[in-house]
Amino acid sequence: MRRLAVAGVLLIAGALLAVRAVGQQPAAPVQPMRIEKVKDGLYFIRGPWNTARNDDLLHEPGDVAIRVTTEGLIVVDDKFPQHTQDILGLIKSVSPLPIKYLINSHHHADHAGGDANFISLTEIIAHRNVRENMLRNNQAGAPRVVFDDELSVFLGGVEARAIHFGRGHTNGDSVIYFPDLRVVHTGDLIIDGMPYIDYGNGGSGLEWPRTLEKILTLDFDVVIPGHGKLLTRKDVQDNITALDKMNAKMAELVKAGMPKAQATDALKAYLKEIGWDHTVSTATFVGQSLDKYYDEIAASVGRR
Repeated sequence: MRRLAVAGVLLIAGALLAVRAVGQQPAAPVQPMRIEKVKDGLYFIRGPWNTARNDDLLHEPGDVAIRVTTEGLIVVDDKFPQHTQDILGLIKSVSPLPIKYLINSHHHADHAGGDANFISLTEIIAHRNVRENMLRNNQAGAPRVVFDDELSVFLGGVEARAIHFGRGHTNGDSVIYFPDLRVVHTGDLIIDGMPYIDYGNGGSGLEWPRTLEKILTLDFDVVIPGHGKLLTRKDVQDNITALDKMNAKMAELVKAGMPKAQATDALKAYLKEIGWDHTVSTATFVGQSLDKYYDEIAASVGRR
């Protein structure tokens, strides 16, 4: 009996240790972030990924760009604060030179959360509304250098141009253009999926396609998106077409006098026709943007 009692105690202890070990493990294994070459002198960092949701852009922090020059580095975006050391390590794998400038594409924490750390390492530059949004949302690391429409930094004979073309994802979106390489980093104005409209921070579904049209005035052939793989000019045009179709459809539903609940349900069904029903970010648009999107369209056609 004593032997059985001891065995029972050991089994219980083992079970408790197993439970504790499970509790200490992450919810799912994580695939580390990686750095990839875009063109000579330009790299971008993607990840990390929760491998259980590897296709979910919303669980992959924003894409970071690194422009290498002979006098130092120009970086675009910096993910969440906890990613700073990994980002710095990957940057050092392509250049030992210091980061001279960091440009924010917009204020969201998966793109600018690292500002809290980088503000002590380099000068951060952003659109004026990015700083205002960060201060209003109590987000650490608000940039000290801001611009209204356009700003260029020159380093080692290389230009990086930050341009605010208008509202879309937020009211502070900037496109960062590397003219010598014909590459743009669009932030979340373009992602590899359906866009999310942040109405709480000045976003606009109506103005978004017109903002994208202005991007097409630049001479570029590669897009570093806010999230996802490298894209092309055609992807920008495809987003304009899809947004215009979505805006027209919602306006049609509103003008027909369809109540909000029915109109939003009808629009969700319509997303299949423009290829956005299957993207991983569709749920975020439906859950967080759709109600206010209806209101924006309704106001534009004179119905509230």
